Amino acid sequence: MSRATTKPAPQMAYITIGHSDFLLDASKAMKVAELMQHAVDAKWDYYRSEGKDTYIAGDPARVEFRLVRAAQVRMPQGDITPVPPARPRLLR
Repeated sequence: MSRATTKPAPQMAYITIGHSDFLLDASKAMKVAELMQHAVDAKWDYYRSEGKDTYIAGDPARVEFRLVRAAQVRMPQGDITPVPPARPRLLR
């Protein structure tokens, strides 16, 4: 009797950018971290007297990347791993 093969849980990663935290697929998180390591914090300002937008560059962005085991992830519905969103259906 053969057993049905189960799809292994995807490797997850916890990524912090500035003061925001995200949990996503490790390969995607690595791409985000690679891109964000070259970013700097910025602020938008509008000088009313001159009537123009100004962007003020700040310090390098704080980026942190951690790999997470599937057993460490607790979903609100009680699932162990996140369920990918369903593909949109075409309406006729």
